Amino acid sequence: MENVQLAFIFALVTAVFTASFQVLVRKGREYGNALTGALIGIFVNFPILILISFLTWEPEWFNLKAIGYFIATGIFGTGLGRFFLFMSLHKIGVAITSPLLASIPLFSAVFAFEILGERPNLYIWIATISVFVGCLVITFKRENFPDWKPRYLWLPFFTILSLSIANIFRKMSLNVLPEPIFGGTVTYGSAMLTLLVLSFFLPKNIKPVFNSRKAWIAYGLCGLVNLMAFVCRWTATNYGDVTIVVPLFASSSFFALFLSSVFLRKMEHVTIWSYIGTILIVLGIVLIGVSSF
Repeated sequence: MENVQLAFIFALVTAVFTASFQVLVRKGREYGNALTGALIGIFVNFPILILISFLTWEPEWFNLKAIGYFIATGIFGTGLGRFFLFMSLHKIGVAITSPLLASIPLFSAVFAFEILGERPNLYIWIATISVFVGCLVITFKRENFPDWKPRYLWLPFFTILSLSIANIFRKMSLNVLPEPIFGGTVTYGSAMLTLLVLSFFLPKNIKPVFNSRKAWIAYGLCGLVNLMAFVCRWTATNYGDVTIVVPLFASSSFFALFLSSVFLRKMEHVTIWSYIGTILIVLGIVLIGVSSF
């Protein structure tokens, strides 16, 4: 099986795990705030990654250039990106945040075009736009958040910027050292330090609280699912171009729609816009599949 085909498969698996993670976070948010959940997920996963990296360690992994890229990925992705994402969801809600986050594939494609020199074909560009529009439509008028304020729009903007930059650093790091587990270990370490340092400068109501057993159980499970998504995301990025895998990552909205209709029936309402968006996302996946295979 060729690398581009493996990238396609791992990217779709990433989307499934990401959608599952979102559903679990939504169910568990009553047990702790955003920063609490983000840090518990890291605390649960970090020792696992350290153990695997220790058991599989190779001397050539000590590459300062790659480690620098891994650290940057953690700061912008698992660290700042996740923090801004949770803050955006808390302040202005899913219905506004999710459509804006759908632009990440476009931002990543532009960065990859300019920085990495990737040259996606016409199929990839059409697929990226299709997934982007599908993600917009799938969340249209799904929830109402009348109390949101326009000044909070900086939150999803910095989420998009942080995660898009992280996608580029992830690809740059794997181009130097294609070791997703070791890269994930360094990334989680830098993300944990970033969030812990950041917590000292945040208001009391946003600071993490770790004395709830239910929070550790709920967010610990979320962390394990997110770890699977994390490893698959790195593996997909290792095998394929950013312009191929990132639009597939964004297709998690499609899987989240299905899972929410099953597990979040009392919290989510599926509309006609959801089905239209799903069709657009599937078309995008098919186009990338045609281009990949």
